[in-house]
Amino acid sequence: MDLAGPTREESEILASVFHFHPLALEDCEGRRHNPKIDDYGTYLFILTHGVHPESSVREFRTRQLALFLGPNYLVSFHREASRSVEATLESVRKNPRLMADGPGMILYRTLDFQMDLYLPLMENFQKRVDEIEKACFEAATSVILRDVFDLRKALVRLRRFSGHQREILLRLSRREFALIDERSAVYLRDVYDHLVRITDLADSFRELVAGALEAHLSIVSNRTNEIMRVLTIITTLFMPLTLIVGIYGMNFQDMPEFQWRRGYLFVYGLMIVVAVAMYYVFRRRGIFRGPGR
Repeated sequence: MDLAGPTREESEILASVFHFHPLALEDCEGRRHNPKIDDYGTYLFILTHGVHPESSVREFRTRQLALFLGPNYLVSFHREASRSVEATLESVRKNPRLMADGPGMILYRTLDFQMDLYLPLMENFQKRVDEIEKACFEAATSVILRDVFDLRKALVRLRRFSGHQREILLRLSRREFALIDERSAVYLRDVYDHLVRITDLADSFRELVAGALEAHLSIVSNRTNEIMRVLTIITTLFMPLTLIVGIYGMNFQDMPEFQWRRGYLFVYGLMIVVAVAMYYVFRRRGIFRGPGR
């Protein structure tokens, strides 16, 4: 049974006909719950998150899907369209004999379709991480920094949801619940393996993004240091020249150089000699090459 965007009357069927627990029904209506699984004895309540069609590497978005698994039924509840549920229903329409496999196998197919939709997104994450790594070494701009933080935020969200759902699949595949038969557990273990791969990829991407961010900040710091080094050299070169100009700019009358006909040329010559001498000293000490060159 599938309740897609149900009305209030349709939602009340869950309480009046199936007698599901009020807490489970409350979680169905919520939109911000983390994936989880609750055992109510005669049925399991499973809350999962599928990839939103508009989800991207800049903004990872999900759609919540609630599932009630009983001995001979599987009820799905979702406010927004669920591609995994639609794919499951389509496969059952094409092959009605799948219903004979039991609700556990229908649950497997739903979760399997849901996990398959994560894979294209992971490929997009991989491409985006590669682009950012390349951009970090080509241009150090605020735009790149913003892209790095957006990507890291999306990966953190992906890791959180995939981590919670991995725990759900692990418990289902281990048959911690009596409602899961042995055959369903074997297939659910395959879905669990997919989630492990998704989680590992998310962790790997996060590490790569962290490395790219560190490299970006290092490049920015090095460029800033290079600019400061050049400015310091220029300032140091002009300091003695400024001193000379300051000395001969004093308003004293008894300065012999003021009466010397070649005093003006002498001061200019002195400034040039001092500047050249300092340049020679700096060059001999490798200051112009900078550290590590």
